[in-house]
Amino acid sequence: AGSTYLYFGGPPLEHAALVIEPESNGDEGCRLVRPVLGPEDKVWFGPVPTDDELSAACGIDRSRFMTASDLEWLLAGYEAAAIVPPAPQSIARAAELGLPSANEQEIRTIVDMRLIKDEHELDAMRRSAEIAIEAHRAALAACVPGGREADVAAAFTAVLVANQSAPSFNPIITIHGEVLHSEGHPHDLRDGALLLIDAGAEEPTGYASDITRTVPINGQWTPMQRQLYEIALKAMESAIAASVPGRRFREVHDVAAGVICEGLVEADLLRGDPAELAARTAHALFFPHGIGHLIGLDVHDMEDFGDLAGYPPGRTRPTEFGTKFLRLDRDLAPGMTVTIEPGIYLVPAIWATDDLVRPFADAVNRAKVEALLETEFGGIRVEQTICIRESGPPEVLTEGLPSAPDEIVQLLGSHARER
Repeated sequence: AGSTYLYFGGPPLEHAALVIEPESNGDEGCRLVRPVLGPEDKVWFGPVPTDDELSAACGIDRSRFMTASDLEWLLAGYEAAAIVPPAPQSIARAAELGLPSANEQEIRTIVDMRLIKDEHELDAMRRSAEIAIEAHRAALAACVPGGREADVAAAFTAVLVANQSAPSFNPIITIHGEVLHSEGHPHDLRDGALLLIDAGAEEPTGYASDITRTVPINGQWTPMQRQLYEIALKAMESAIAASVPGRRFREVHDVAAGVICEGLVEADLLRGDPAELAARTAHALFFPHGIGHLIGLDVHDMEDFGDLAGYPPGRTRPTEFGTKFLRLDRDLAPGMTVTIEPGIYLVPAIWATDDLVRPFADAVNRAKVEALLETEFGGIRVEQTICIRESGPPEVLTEGLPSAPDEIVQLLGSHARER
């Protein structure tokens, strides 16, 4: 079911719709429409809740079965209607019915409503975070040299199933952390390599969590692995501390970028003044994405609305490499839930693209970068899901999973074997 449909009270039913009418119409207000089911459907899907049962469970005014033609007849009775979300199939069907899809103002109104989570929603997100933390612990316990990414993924997913939950997205569990959205889990766990686990849960009512941790598979950090992990961790902690009401999210990204530039200069991967390097976006060579995104009923919340969710009127997505992947640039407000997820990566495709590297030739220790690329270093990311409070630092919904380098390795199966 679509997240906007769920937000306005729709139960998770296939091919159902909510029809919401203004009170001035003197009609039902909100009605659930679902397909007519025949005896054959009940053979496949079992007993179906009655209209009264669904109405009571969802708090809506009325539920009824309708055929597609019934729904078209209902919508034809309105002078104007908007189909939400503006997915291609919705737009095409609305055009067939002579109805508009939702316009920008209507979408922005929905975005404004969904941006701020109430306590009921936050409780669901806390439950989602708890399930994801338990699943991450199981995944880390399955991490041993000679094992498989697939073993770790299976351990993670088993916890979700046991909690009647699902992955909030296809889990990224990979020794190739430099591939930001790695697909599948085909690799063996190589002794000495890093394993990146970026995965979350979707609890039964649909709310998502998102957590990333990166660990040395054998439980022992190399000096360079630890140094770069601690840079990413400091960037995350600094960005979280900066996530206060009224702060522009682009500024939170810039805080993390500044910390990363400082650390990369100390690691002798970049050379120069850290503040100047950050202003030039030199960090994008190692941190080529944004600091985070909205999260709620979607793990990338409301991105079916495009940049109308992440960018308010008057702001547009940057065009330069790295920051053009910043999914969010709103002013933070109490009740907003976002992720904070800096990373440091050695991406071969970046270093093989002269147009990306040439502007920073004076600032890069290319010999040291090439040496790391030779080792198949991969990538590091560390991520928390947070909620902005009325004042002060945010609530970290996912803080129950350790992130400090000496603590996270204690959860590894490889470490347990040594004990």
